[in-house]
Amino acid sequence: MHQKLFGKDIILYARTIAPTLAKKERLVVSFIENSTNDILKMNISDIANFLKVSEACITKVAKKMGFKGFHELKRQLILCDYVEDYHFIQNSKQAANYKEILENTFLNSILSIQEALSVLDLKSFNKAAEVLSNFTKNNKLVMAGCGGSSVICQDFHHKLLKIGIFSNSYFDSHLQLMSASLLGKGDIALGISHSSKTQDVINMLALAKENGASTICITGVLNSPITKIANISIITPVKNNPITGENGATRIVHLNIIDALFVILANRKNNESKINLQKTQAAVLFKRV
Repeated sequence: MHQKLFGKDIILYARTIAPTLAKKERLVVSFIENSTNDILKMNISDIANFLKVSEACITKVAKKMGFKGFHELKRQLILCDYVEDYHFIQNSKQAANYKEILENTFLNSILSIQEALSVLDLKSFNKAAEVLSNFTKNNKLVMAGCGGSSVICQDFHHKLLKIGIFSNSYFDSHLQLMSASLLGKGDIALGISHSSKTQDVINMLALAKENGASTICITGVLNSPITKIANISIITPVKNNPITGENGATRIVHLNIIDALFVILANRKNNESKINLQKTQAAVLFKRV
């Protein structure tokens, strides 16, 4: 390259060279493109561990983009504030009709799911699935989230009840702490926070952990306050846009994670799940017209 890249040009160039790169290099480029804010808070070791690639691979990608190394690339990315928001607004304004806006919104969700799946740590996901699978009727399962994340907790609570697994989901901070104070060994506390900084959810997980419960978090930021508290962290960095809000695309990704965990639990108790699903469906059948 003959010219140094700044701000949004880094993102645009990353998209251009992605098809020519090796698999692991494409993973690094995808992370640069879609997780700019996270990169600014991370060092090269953090990113290498998160993506399961070598630091040399990251440095190689940075050099292919015209930089001396990762640190120089990171400095130039600081100029990237609001770039993705700007592009999304421009795309929405340029849409000729509602159909195009609908298609753009769907595409944004599809891309978010694909990108999240490519960087999701399967070991952490497997650990969470195992802990939940060992959950018994004698144990408690408590979930906590605020704002948009509380809706995801409610959705999981609803799904679990269908197959006979009783849980509780709280968005009130007092109820979160009260429930955490009653947890113990064998119990599970699940906290969801896209920002990773929701103090109420962090406090709930910390108290649950202190009392001996297993703690799981679903979030979007590596090495963040909530991941330092939780025993198991499922991390899925997702880019945001100003139209659907901070929790827009993230909500879709987190719901897919919850759905996957639900299917695993349902399959582990196949016969019991089928019987309970039939019972719960029959219980509300008369509500339909």
